[in-house]
Amino acid sequence: MLQLSEADNDRTVDARVGDTIRLTLPENATTGYRWAIDRHDDVVEVVAEEPRYPANAVGSGGEVGFTFKAKKAGSGEVALKNWRQWEGDSSVTRRFRVRLNVQP
Repeated sequence: MLQLSEADNDRTVDARVGDTIRLTLPENATTGYRWAIDRHDDVVEVVAEEPRYPANAVGSGGEVGFTFKAKKAGSGEVALKNWRQWEGDSSVTRRFRVRLNVQP
């Protein structure tokens, strides 16, 4: 499994068909700002989205994990945005993007 984090923003990552790619980003949902997938190319499929807030306290931060599976060879991109969904794109505060080169 490839593990990606905030440090991988704007990087290009190599993977193989069948690889699992796990992206973990810091998040504090109590502010209303959440990470969401903005778009992804068809070289990967979304497998899961899992928020984790270990402190279980109101106002505490945590992280959200996105799991993708490389499904076909080619180049593509995964883009996410940190936003308040109900406020629309004008509320985007951060973006994350990773380019993928998926090999057979």
